[in-house]
Parts: sequence; structure tokens; C-alpha cells
Amino acid sequence: NGKRVKVKPSIFVKADQQYIKDWSSLENFRNESGFKVGCKKNRVESWKEEDDFVQKKFERYVFEVELENRNDVVLNNLTVEYRIFYEQEENERGGKKYNTEKVIPGKLDIDRMEAKEIRRLNTNPVVIYETDFNLTDYYVEGGDPQSASGDIKGIWIKLTTKTPQGLSSSRDIYEPLSIKGKYTWNN
Repeated sequence: NGKRVKVKPSIFVKADQQYIKDWSSLENFRNESGFKVGCKKNRVESWKEEDDFVQKKFERYVFEVELENRNDVVLNNLTVEYRIFYEQEENERGGKKYNTEKVIPGKLDIDRMEAKEIRRLNTNPVVIYETDFNLTDYYVEGGDPQSASGDIKGIWIKLTTKTPQGLSSSRDIYEPLSIKGKYTWNN
């Protein structure tokens, strides 16, 4: 009749009691208060390469993903999939500049995450670069090329966990949140 009623799980058969227990453990995974995810971009290396015409400044970044299981329940079979989105400007002959959108995919599997455990993981690295042209004594047909640079736009993380009985739950995390809806997972 559409009314809500609270009952104890013990009124159900054992299989349904296990389903309720599994479902409630996944509920804690689905929200920030039960399972917190943080993400921070870190520059881990920088270097330069130079010749008579071009100077390139490279920077290597990783995202540190921090997972905090705030539950009293162990999580099994946790999968952390991600896509790092970035743009790299390129130059072609004649001084024209264009942007290339790029994606770094990755996946991390965690067999077991204990209750109250905090774990930090690093993504695959992303290398972006800035190009400056040293052409004071040279003529380039079509005009001098322009400097070019790269920019990391953000990371999209998909978290999935499964209970031993096969129930699964997923979450999407965006850093920064402004990239939500701008990219597709299969880029």
C-alpha cells in the first residue's frame, strides 16, 4: 500500500540477510562520509632540452589518489580506473599552431582494503612540455613558429567494488569537478 515499514533483518531467510548486509556495506562505499577519495596533482620531474633552433621545457606529473575506507567493513575487489585529460599545443610548418587533446588511461586493482585504512596510489605519469623557438638568425618559410605549451585539464576516476557474493557498486570522482561532462570515458 506504499507505506514504509522498518523491520529487523532477522525476519528474512539467511540468503536475504546476507544480501542486506552486503548492500549496506556498499551504501557506505557510495558516499563520501563512508569512503573518502582525494586527488592531488604532483610535479615529480622537470628538465630542458635545447638545440640551435628549439628549447623544450618538460614537466612530468602524477596524480596521487588517496583512498580512505572510513567504514568498519573490509572492502574487497576494489578497482580504481582513471583517465587523465590534457592538451598539448604543437607547431607545424608555416608557423601554425594547433591543440591536441590527449588521454592517459590507467587501472589499479586492490584485493582488500581494511576498515579504517588509508591508501595512497600514484597514477601513470603525464609529460607536458613548452616549446620556445630560438630563430633570431634564421628565416622560416611561412613565418616564425609560435611557442607552444601543454596543460593538464584533470582526472576522472571510476571506483568499483564487489562483495564476495557478486554485488557491485561504482562511483565517479572528478578533479577538478569542472571537467565533469566535458570528456567521455572512451576518449
